[in-house]
Amino acid sequence: MTIKELAGYIKMNARTVYKLVNNAEIPAVKLSNQWRFKKETIDEWLEAQMYKNVRR
Repeated sequence: MTIKELAGYIKMNARTVYKLVNNAEIPAVKLSNQWRFKKETIDEWLEAQMYKNVRR
């Protein structure tokens, strides 16, 4: 997925996705000069974020 596609998928502003990428907070790979995201990896990351924010 591209940044634009990812932003739509996770319902987030593309600028916010850029910030997450630049801070290495979201799994991504840079091909040439474009960031790419694997849907399965993003799904795992989202699930980890949900558990990370759950208080016990």
